[in-house]
Amino acid sequence: MATSTAHNFFATAEDILKVLRVVEASYPLQYARCGLFDEPDRPVFHGFSSLPALGIAQAGQSHLEPTFLVMLQGDKLNVRTVPQRRGGEKYAVDQQANPGTVTIRPGGMYNNSTLISGMVGTIHDDEKAAMLMKAFSGVLNQDFTNMKSYLVGPEAGKLYNMGMRLTHNISASAEFNLSA
Repeated sequence: MATSTAHNFFATAEDILKVLRVVEASYPLQYARCGLFDEPDRPVFHGFSSLPALGIAQAGQSHLEPTFLVMLQGDKLNVRTVPQRRGGEKYAVDQQANPGTVTIRPGGMYNNSTLISGMVGTIHDDEKAAMLMKAFSGVLNQDFTNMKSYLVGPEAGKLYNMGMRLTHNISASAEFNLSA
């Protein structure tokens, strides 16, 4: 039975790079962009340094930011075929067909004015997924500060203290900003 475990956080590029650097020092990782695609062949990124635009929010809404499937180097990426109601097929990269994985949505800086939240989590309770979640949780809980229901990275905390907006959605009203 799958269970869900997740940490929501605010992190600058520097904050998230440190997390990934520490986790990858113990576990060589590879990443694949999550989503529903027209083609079944999906690129796999080997190591965090090959991830595109890490720490840069592109949409300004956490749920629309790029999410990556995180797996151990050498593990096979399973891509699900998803029949479409109007015919044809799409191809899904997600945790459903990939046990032993976590997902990470780094979030990051949007338009140099707002920090958009990120998330790391898993739907799996197998040994590999638990090991990866424990690695991410250890770094986040050690280096990040708890604020409300978020973990806030050191650099993100400095931006917060300087008055920068930290939110999950650039279009949300100020009442949804992170506040002390």
